[in-house]
Amino acid sequence: MFYRILNKSIRVLTILFLSVITVIVPVEVFLRYLFGKSLYITEEFSRYLMVWVVFLASSLALREDSHISIGILVNRFYGRTRAWINLIAQALLVTFLVFLIIEGIIALHFQMDQIIPSLGLPIFWFYLAIPVGSFFMILNLLPKVWESLKGILGRHSYSAPGEEKSPL
Repeated sequence: MFYRILNKSIRVLTILFLSVITVIVPVEVFLRYLFGKSLYITEEFSRYLMVWVVFLASSLALREDSHISIGILVNRFYGRTRAWINLIAQALLVTFLVFLIIEGIIALHFQMDQIIPSLGLPIFWFYLAIPVGSFFMILNLLPKVWESLKGILGRHSYSAPGEEKSPL
């Protein structure tokens, strides 16, 4: 239930941000080429919204195993071996994401006073995407870690789709 609400909220925010980008960029192009005028906020605002989209959508992609991965090595293994390889990869990813959260929070402190001239907003609100998105990625990675642990303990079989499950 928690993950359903979390990921639905993330999905809604991602769609909202992408919709705003989809509207303001063509409007900017239209105004610039037809009237020779420009909205001064479009370029920076769409760039910073895209940062939020990347971090939010990465969380969803992690949940759905949609990130690019090199399966040629992992797919050669089954059972506990595959679970161990997955767990090691997940532990490395969690370590990196914790690093991103810590460094992102440290960077936020220095961004409060820096104002984006065209928007009049502190750049803090856009750098906030780094720790927030990383935190959501960790939340969505936890069930994957649990599945790997179950595979190591012998309660879950790791076989490729369409293949027979090998005994642990």
